[in-house]
Amino acid sequence: MTNAATRWFKSKGWKPLSFQREVWDAYLRGESGLIHAATGTGKTLAAWWGPLLEAAGEKKARGNLPFRVLWLTPLRALAADTREALALPVDDLDLPWTIETRTGDT
Repeated sequence: MTNAATRWFKSKGWKPLSFQREVWDAYLRGESGLIHAATGTGKTLAAWWGPLLEAAGEKKARGNLPFRVLWLTPLRALAADTREALALPVDDLDLPWTIETRTGDT
């Protein structure tokens, strides 16, 4: 199933890193964990693609997808960039998810 992620990365001119693949596979096996990596190394997409792959499989199987992810970011300044990074593959996979942001100012 991680082939869908690999194809998506390739369509963007990117290549998934080995730790990202490890995270996706672990998520799909039902494991939990902590991703610890430097800024700008792909943590967001490592964490995000597990639920995306799971949802894509369910979409094929039954069509309706339940609420699945609550993403918290500690900095309001990161919210817009994170939302953008999360929305791109959701749109490309045509998943019926809505991604919204809320801050302490909301």
